[in-house]
Amino acid sequence: MSHGHSHGGGCSCESDHSDAPERGLEYGLFRKIDLDKLQCLNESREGSGRSVFRAWEERHDRSLFVESDDDEELLFNIPFTGNVKLKGIVLIGEDSDTHPAELRLFKNVPHMSFGDTGREADQTFSLNIDVSGNLEYPTKISRFSNVSHLSIHISKNFGAENTKIYYIGLRGEWTEAHRHEVTICNYEATANPTDHKVIFLHGLGDTGHGWAEALSAIRLPHVKYICPHAPRIPVTLNMKMVMPAWFDLMGLSPDAPEDEAGIKKAAESIKTIIEHEVKNGIPANRIVLGGFSQGGALSLYTALSCQHKLAGVIGLSCWLPLHKTFPQAASGVNKEISVLQCHGEADPMIPVRFGNLTSEKLKSVLNPSKVQFKSYPGVMHSTNQEEMMAVKDFLEKVLPRV
Repeated sequence: MSHGHSHGGGCSCESDHSDAPERGLEYGLFRKIDLDKLQCLNESREGSGRSVFRAWEERHDRSLFVESDDDEELLFNIPFTGNVKLKGIVLIGEDSDTHPAELRLFKNVPHMSFGDTGREADQTFSLNIDVSGNLEYPTKISRFSNVSHLSIHISKNFGAENTKIYYIGLRGEWTEAHRHEVTICNYEATANPTDHKVIFLHGLGDTGHGWAEALSAIRLPHVKYICPHAPRIPVTLNMKMVMPAWFDLMGLSPDAPEDEAGIKKAAESIKTIIEHEVKNGIPANRIVLGGFSQGGALSLYTALSCQHKLAGVIGLSCWLPLHKTFPQAASGVNKEISVLQCHGEADPMIPVRFGNLTSEKLKSVLNPSKVQFKSYPGVMHSTNQEEMMAVKDFLEKVLPRV
C-alpha cells in the first residue's frame, strides 16, 4: 500500500483490487445523489458536472467528463436523498497538468458559491495523478457521519489553465433518516418539568441538521436541544439565490443596509418557539438561545428584545443586527442575561473586529460583567473543539441541574 500526501489528516491509499465486484457496490453512493439538483459551478458545458458521478464499472468511459471554464477551479454542490456516512473519495483525471491537485470537502453547506470557499474546509486533500481509480482518499468519518449535502471544491490543478475530471466516486453508507438526540424543531406534547432547553439557530444556507451533530457531541444529559430550520428566501448578498436564511442580507459590514422587517419577523418566530416551551412547562430561566453566524445574530437580537427572562445567549461568529436601535430596542427584561460570544480570529466573512465591536455594544446594553468574548487564533468562519467545549462549559454554568 502506498501513501500520497494530503492536508487535514487524510492520505491516498492505493488498492490492487480496483476491478473487484465489491468495489462497485462500495462506490454506489452516486445512486443516492439528487442529480436534478446537483450543481457544478464553472463547468464549460452545462450539465457536464453531473456526468462524472456514475457507476464504478463506467469509470473508464472517456466520453463523459467535466472541464472547467474560466480558470482551473470547479465547485460541486451535491445534495443526497438521505443521510450519508462518507468514507472515501476516488477521482480520475488525465495524465497531464489538467488533473486536479487539491480537493476540499465541505459538509451540509447547501448552495455554496466560490465566495464561500474562503471558509475552512472540513477536510482537504492534496491529490496525486490517477488515471484509473487506484487511489482512494479516506475521509475523517467522525466529521462525515451525517452528511445530507456535500460540496467538493477543486481549488487547483498541476498548472494548466483548465481542469478536467472523468470520474468522481463516493464510498460510504446511506440511510433514509438519522435520529439525533437533538430535535429538529419538533415539539413535545408535555415537557419534563426538570428539562432545560437550548434553541440553536443555524447559519445562512444551512439547516437545523447542520448543527444537530455538533450539539450532540457536547450534549448534557439534562438539556434538550431544538434546532429549527430557517425558511428558504432570496438572499441579496448571494445574487438573490433562494436558500435557507432567517432574514435577507445585503452585506456583512457594520454599516451595510439591513432587512429590518425581516429581522423583526424572524425574531418573532423564535419568540414563538420560546413561548411554546414556556407554556409547555419549561421556565424561561431554563432556556438558552444560541446560534452560529446569521443564526447567532438573530439569537442576540431576539434575546435582547425578548419579554421572557432567559438563562443565557450564545453567539458564535456573529454580530448584533440593527445595533443602532439599541439600547432603546432592548426590553430590559434580560439586562442581567449571561452572554457567550466566540469568534475565529481568521474569519474572512465576519472579521473578528466586528465580533469585538458587538461585544462592546452588548456591554453598553447589558451588565458588562455577564458578557464574555472569546476569540480563537487560526479559526476561520467555523468552530473548533476548544470553542465547542467553551459552549459546553457555559451551558453547564447557566443551566445547572434542578
